[in-house]
Amino acid sequence: MTSKVFFIRVTNTENTETIQQKISILFEKADLGTCIGPKDLTAVKIHFGEKGNETHLPPEWARPVIDKIKKRGAQPFLTDTCVLYKSERNNAVAHLRLAQDHGFTIQNVGAPVIIADGLMGNNERDVAIPGRIFETVSVASIALEANAIIALSHVTGHLSTGIGATIKNLGMGFASRKGKLRQHSAMKPAISEKACTGCEMCVRWCPEDAISMAGNVARIDSESCIGCGECLTVCRFDAVKYDWKIKEFDLQQRMAEHALGAVINKKGKAGFINFLMSVTKDCDCFGVKQTCIIDDIGILAGKDPVAVDAAALDLIEKMCGRTLTDLSYPGLDARIQIRHGVSIGLGNDHYTLEEIR
Repeated sequence: MTSKVFFIRVTNTENTETIQQKISILFEKADLGTCIGPKDLTAVKIHFGEKGNETHLPPEWARPVIDKIKKRGAQPFLTDTCVLYKSERNNAVAHLRLAQDHGFTIQNVGAPVIIADGLMGNNERDVAIPGRIFETVSVASIALEANAIIALSHVTGHLSTGIGATIKNLGMGFASRKGKLRQHSAMKPAISEKACTGCEMCVRWCPEDAISMAGNVARIDSESCIGCGECLTVCRFDAVKYDWKIKEFDLQQRMAEHALGAVINKKGKAGFINFLMSVTKDCDCFGVKQTCIIDDIGILAGKDPVAVDAAALDLIEKMCGRTLTDLSYPGLDARIQIRHGVSIGLGNDHYTLEEIR
């Protein structure tokens, strides 16, 4: 069985109107409209960008998708979930303000923003899946309640999954707080005594108060640690160390299983768009201005979440002569989530690519 993936070349040097036209053309060519019926409450899953991040998907690129959904007689809304770490996005109120500050308003995109897992990230449902790790996963209620889903994903590198794209947008992005904790639970960082300067930055930012000081060196309580990676993000001295191999394999597989839970009741009712533009080393959760690591390539679309991510990895390697992980975090295998997604029925890694000219 082979899935269809559609591709259109786009660069950021093109003006907003031209890019919007290409998004509309791609939406039609990929036949994503057939996923949406009249009056369908349609979730447009997107990342609104962390505060300080400038390379997340802009609201202007969501607008043509919203317009296409409305033409089907449906009712679209933009959505994302709360995060585990200390952030403008760790509760619905602050998350909504940030989305508005980044331009995701009804006036700009033509649809409201609804945080999918409620005020504090615990508006969830347990979903039965044919997983290899989990029998049930915890996902945001809205992922199941929505009649249809269109996921808009910004392709980036990632410090633990190798790629941030559709599978991550669904698996981590639609997981409730409990679902995120279950994905991260196997990741246990440690502090290098030689590298630690005793600045206590990790202590201040740990969301579970799992880090304390033992003299001038930080210590992590492995029982309290949720493996969220916040300490790694804020440490400026490379003192936080992970067992990357455990993290790489386990997290990607758990993430793929949560992605399956987010769309398991959406057969024929979900479409996926990957933006290979403004590709950065790290995902949009990093609240800093990031530098692009490759030239813009274009946009992919299809109805198979595994296929669109496999195509993204293949196109980057073909266009750049190097893999995404070589360009961002060498040594990681971003295709673990692809292979696991195939094994649990999330999608297919065999695809045909049709370029739209």
